[in-house]
Amino acid sequence: MMSAAETIVFLNNSRETFTPTRSGAIATCLLEVGRAAMAGGASPVVISRRHGQESQTYDWPRLRLVDPIGPDPARLVAKAQRVRRRLNGWARPDQWQYARGVVPLLREIAPRAVLLNNDPELAVHLRRRFPGLRVVHWFHNLELSSDRFRRAYAMDPGIVSVAVSRYLARAIENVYRLQPLSVHASLNGVDAGTFRCDERPARVPVVGHLGRVGIEKGLDVLLDAALILQARGAEFAVQLAGDTNWGEHNENPFSRKVARQVAALEDAGVDVRRLGHVPRSRIPAALAGSDIHVVPSRWDEPCGLTTLEGLASGQPVVGSATGGTPEVLAGAGLLFPREDPAALADVLEPLVRDADVRRLWGARAAARAAELPWSATWRCLEGALTL
Repeated sequence: MMSAAETIVFLNNSRETFTPTRSGAIATCLLEVGRAAMAGGASPVVISRRHGQESQTYDWPRLRLVDPIGPDPARLVAKAQRVRRRLNGWARPDQWQYARGVVPLLREIAPRAVLLNNDPELAVHLRRRFPGLRVVHWFHNLELSSDRFRRAYAMDPGIVSVAVSRYLARAIENVYRLQPLSVHASLNGVDAGTFRCDERPARVPVVGHLGRVGIEKGLDVLLDAALILQARGAEFAVQLAGDTNWGEHNENPFSRKVARQVAALEDAGVDVRRLGHVPRSRIPAALAGSDIHVVPSRWDEPCGLTTLEGLASGQPVVGSATGGTPEVLAGAGLLFPREDPAALADVLEPLVRDADVRRLWGARAAARAAELPWSATWRCLEGALTL
């Protein structure tokens, strides 16, 4: 266990912020693991990029912000950007600009170890600038780097890798040519106590989706499955929580497709409730409004928070058999092949038609969520930080 006197830094990546309204899953993971760390006696510093001029951030006692990266006329030309990437190997200009703001903060804080999130290039850079610093890189996704950085990452014994699922850990070992089973795996957690697992009220069953309206999330697959269910005579409603971006709606071809599917369901007599963007504080209440939680991702979801939150809300969880989702569900939820609306409809139909079946799978979901507290995630990360 790390002593309270030792300083650790939770370091966000250059694309993420640390706000309750304009941040994604990584910020949530940092917040929840930080709370677990504090409950265990640690007091981590969080370093993150500031979100524009927004002053609202998560309430954190030791928060340091790096100013947002502004446009640089020298890099506005695509050719100049390509030349710079070839010279320094960084995937994006914002990474090394962010690193320039992070390095002086780390000099000032002088931490014993850093928990860095989704930025392998920055992990290598920090080890070069601070050779005695222990860097634990927490992979939330399969982040790719140039060959130069991948080789440096793999050769540095001072970088320890942790992934949010066994699926992701094995993929990272393959891509970065690391020793088999060298990447630690620890599932994300969920604060089950904040979610309502009460008996659902007597109502037309509500099939729910919580997530960004992006093509990789597969919302169109769920809506196609709903149309199939409606044609089979099943009675249900649909609830959609989320928008195209964090707190914003950006019209695009996929969002227009979703709108057409929603209109087709409504024309067929299905009640579709669109909640739009839901702040994190309101997610438990939103999930209480559905009776079946569907995570239809078409990409390899490493360890989706929405899956964990669906489990914690005590309703049946149905997920596509992708990435780390089978690990998260561990038999407590139902799976279907990705991008197969008919197969999804087959899984959903008995849940929609039978309240007893919903109660059975809802109880299994709640029991699984209780096995995945954030404190367990922190114990794995703390072990990597103190090895």
